[in-house]
Amino acid sequence: MLKSLRKRIFENITFTAAISTPGSVLAYCLEDQLVFFDSHSLKKSSYRNEGSSRCAALDFARTSTNIFLSGDFDGTLRLWDLRNPRQPTSTSEAGRNFLPKGATFNAAAISPDARLVCTGSCAVTRKRGRIDKTNKSKRPCKSLNEEISGDRNGDVCDDDGDGTEPSAYLLCWDTRQMVRPLLMLNDVHSDDVNHLVFETNSPSASSRLLSCADDGLVCLTDLSAPPEDRLIEVFNAERQANCCGFLNPVVSTDVSIGVYAFHNMRSHFTAWSLTSEEDYSQWQRLKTPPHARYLLCAARLPSHQPAVCLLSTSAVKRDLRLSLVNSENAKIVARRRLFKEEVKLDSDAFYADVVCSSTMEGILEILVVTRHSIHRLLGKVPE
Repeated sequence: MLKSLRKRIFENITFTAAISTPGSVLAYCLEDQLVFFDSHSLKKSSYRNEGSSRCAALDFARTSTNIFLSGDFDGTLRLWDLRNPRQPTSTSEAGRNFLPKGATFNAAAISPDARLVCTGSCAVTRKRGRIDKTNKSKRPCKSLNEEISGDRNGDVCDDDGDGTEPSAYLLCWDTRQMVRPLLMLNDVHSDDVNHLVFETNSPSASSRLLSCADDGLVCLTDLSAPPEDRLIEVFNAERQANCCGFLNPVVSTDVSIGVYAFHNMRSHFTAWSLTSEEDYSQWQRLKTPPHARYLLCAARLPSHQPAVCLLSTSAVKRDLRLSLVNSENAKIVARRRLFKEEVKLDSDAFYADVVCSSTMEGILEILVVTRHSIHRLLGKVPE
């Protein structure tokens, strides 16, 4: 069952990025506005954002819920406070200034405690060479795979290769000092980084970052670990992945933690266990059901065995499909059109999130954002 609770349509606003927080939904618009919605009433507040580059991603600090992050196409990261969102509290230098010419960014994330922020780049090819420090107009090339400290000149690019192989970069900042990146990693992904998310299951794991890219790899990295221990796990999705996340336990009987990745255009969902090798085959059997054309979201369901809820939409992206997936079955259990009538606006659904309002009864509150609308729905997962 899927029931529409509330809907708002905006003809003069085009949403391009969104993220839900406890009690609110944040969205960015082509009109250079940050828009805040109350997640219950969908009441809107908007603020002008005078940025120099298009916003590519939004995220919020899960344990410091007043703090959120916007990441721009040029790698600029901005920290905002929901209590005073008229201007950012802190802004980084554009990430592209630390990378070879042509670098762009599509992903950004903030740690649960708001201490670390990270952005991921497209694949770029870096030429070897030494920066002429007498020419201040040239772009500096900081050292890679090491902490950038004040005593480094940053004039030599440390790379064992010939500099012609493309590589994607993860840039990480300490939010207390947003002038220069704390870390620059180019050995995690070889192709465009599409999504980043920090682990929230444990306060001690707030520096663990999950990333996915066009190289088909899903990587779990500990940004606080020494270089030789930084890469914790690497999973192979066997094709491009543009969304990833953690499938954390919902109730105490769920002992295993999983991660997932999918490519929403190709309807390919894959999950892996992080805690038990015995559960590996069960997690691998979680598959996308037929007719779940465009994947939007995955959420863990309470179960002794791995089970997830998938939200997807049709090829024209104007309906919502709720799927129940476990190791034995994968099927769509509910569908609902987002619009009763044909709308002339580009109303493609691009973001959805699930809030478990009653995990034991299988009642899910769902938020969906399209290019020109926002929807609040109630879903029922059959037992």
